[in-house]
Amino acid sequence: MKQKIAILENNILATLSIRKNLTKELIKQGYEVRILTTGSPQQFDAAAKEGFTVIDVKSCTQNPLSVFRYMKNIKKALKQTKTTICLTFTIRPAILGNFITRQMNIPTISNITGVGPLFESKNLAYRFARILYKIALQKTAKIFFQNKDDKALFLKHQFVKDTIAALIPGSGIDHDYFKPIEKKSNNDKFIFLYIGRLLKDKGIIEYIEAARIIKKEFLMVEFQVIGPIWQQNLKENTITAVELQEWINEGVINYIGEVHDVRSYISNSNCVVLPSYREGMSNVLLEGSSMERPCISTKVTGCKEIIDDEVTGYLCNVADSIDLADKMKLMLAIPEEKRIELGKNARKKVMKEFDKKRVIDAYLDALKQINK
Repeated sequence: MKQKIAILENNILATLSIRKNLTKELIKQGYEVRILTTGSPQQFDAAAKEGFTVIDVKSCTQNPLSVFRYMKNIKKALKQTKTTICLTFTIRPAILGNFITRQMNIPTISNITGVGPLFESKNLAYRFARILYKIALQKTAKIFFQNKDDKALFLKHQFVKDTIAALIPGSGIDHDYFKPIEKKSNNDKFIFLYIGRLLKDKGIIEYIEAARIIKKEFLMVEFQVIGPIWQQNLKENTITAVELQEWINEGVINYIGEVHDVRSYISNSNCVVLPSYREGMSNVLLEGSSMERPCISTKVTGCKEIIDDEVTGYLCNVADSIDLADKMKLMLAIPEEKRIELGKNARKKVMKEFDKKRVIDAYLDALKQINK
């Protein structure tokens, strides 16, 4: 009988980008795949064109009624599709999804895509999440971690058992898709490029502050921003539309918006910048590196593993806009030949250490173990 896999995601965007290859390979392997997530009608149309079947289970806030509805939608979808195996990604699906699949006796593979401020925050939501994680993951068939630090933390706090925990190189990188493309003319402007959701813990505030510092000294520098305003996080972590418009009006950034295919923007940039506070394993840095762009990021988990300081790019202190600006000045000061060398080193590194095939193979192996 054909195995029926449900992929539980926060948003269809991830399936259309970083997990597209995995989803297609599962279908190719003969699995019947359903994606339980949410998104816009346009995004669902894009998923259909890729051959993906999507069930809109909506999302949820911290409101108990919203959580109840979300879990009810998931359970209904799992029943309707007669799911035999479930894959979960990110915190809400990992916790809430595992509660449901355990109740329904559905083997589950969970991917801890990053912990953010889970262990440090005193916020009630994160404190509650710590309690739920410890309960939710006890019966999970396999748990993938994207970096050693996250795995060590979950083991230390006894959220998971060592026998079911495994490391994978983030979401991996398709280096054939993200290959170097010849840079187009940009009127001699030096372009720094930020790609990511507009969240404070992604370092967007530090990026803006560093841009202001640089623009006082350098005229022909442009700071581009790609990514959506994101309201699914805690309010204190989000950027508002008003704040974004102020930055645009100030002229400190060129806001491009939400872009499905970022390759042309990466190729037309000189340096990719992500001043994140913590990542699982940054897809943005993997994509920029794979396209031979030097990157600047922070000395934190999920970023420091990708960038070799002064070899493939530069690392700066976290939440430090002055140090970030200093690293940007270094990037501006070095000869073009040196930047090209950094970019070539970056591609070699991610091809060797972060090949997406390694991630897909890990999932196929885990599925074989479940199917034994």
